[in-house]
Amino acid sequence: MIKRTEIIDLDKKQDIIDHINQDHTEELLIIAQDYEMKLIIKNALIEDIFQEGVLLALFDKENKKLKNLFVEFQLRGDLEEQILYLAYQAFIKNNRDLSGNKTVYFDVVNVQKITQNFIRIKLKILNQAPNYYAAYAYGFQLKILNKKPKNIKVLNKKSKIKNLMDRMLLWLIKILSSKSRQRLIENINKGIRIYTLRKLFEGNYAYIDIYTHDNSAGSQWVKLLKQGDVILSKTEVADKHTHLNKGQVVFIADETAYPAVAGILDFWKNPIPPLIILLASDVRDYTYFDDFNFPLQSEVHRVNCQPGQQAEKVINILEQKILIENVWGALENDAAKKIRHYLRNQRDLNGKNNHMKGYWRLNKL
Repeated sequence: MIKRTEIIDLDKKQDIIDHINQDHTEELLIIAQDYEMKLIIKNALIEDIFQEGVLLALFDKENKKLKNLFVEFQLRGDLEEQILYLAYQAFIKNNRDLSGNKTVYFDVVNVQKITQNFIRIKLKILNQAPNYYAAYAYGFQLKILNKKPKNIKVLNKKSKIKNLMDRMLLWLIKILSSKSRQRLIENINKGIRIYTLRKLFEGNYAYIDIYTHDNSAGSQWVKLLKQGDVILSKTEVADKHTHLNKGQVVFIADETAYPAVAGILDFWKNPIPPLIILLASDVRDYTYFDDFNFPLQSEVHRVNCQPGQQAEKVINILEQKILIENVWGALENDAAKKIRHYLRNQRDLNGKNNHMKGYWRLNKL
């Protein structure tokens, strides 16, 4: 039997389990299907992580548990790297694209400033649009194309050359040190930024609202966009938040997450009014919600603070609340981690109900 050494840092381990179970279910499923080809597996979740490998729970289409599967790690690195490497390996083995093969092209219809620091892009989606836009996001490449492609479907097919390049990348990831591996991934994703689809209308028209700040690459890019430009995304991310349909819900969002919160609340069906905590460095950005209709009797807190104060300000509010059953939050990474740990350790909120995401990192001098 393979040795299973416990992870000492329980909070770090649980952070990784929660993150991957919430945001990387496709990757877990393909690992499971690759190792258990004779079973019809429809879902897979992490039950536990050890220094030597990851323990998965496998489920059928009725969500009935089939069995547990222990998969050994195959490279040295942090826990999340090792799990995702198993997924990359399975993707390539099954001739599937690491990027998800989801290049999407857009025509820029209009660009306008809607608050002090928000710019709204109206786009026409040239590929198939998603059916449900609540907190859906695109990974935009920070460049402007001279013209749209002639045949989008053909361009989205994975070529033999691309498959070979993916295999070379997988080999390189395995032999590099953890720091070199992280630099490689950062360089690959250097020109890509994730932005939320604020609204979808008239079939294939969309709003993307981008929070601009300082002199970031994304801020510079969006300020250059104009009507008639063609842009593209290299990946799509569908946020999972069905836990918000019942119970006492808390939303926690800084400016980068305003479009996601607004998108989720567009489809609000929970009969219990939510608690909504909106953080902002500049009070003028609260006008983003001036024309927005929050659910009736929502409790809305507007907290003006700098990013380094986010966690303290939010926890002070949460400590005054007797009942917190489900949470969706997105803000600065360290702040999200502190709030997640508070909810887990002080309020007994488990991973299924405690969705706290780090949307960005504060550069500390």
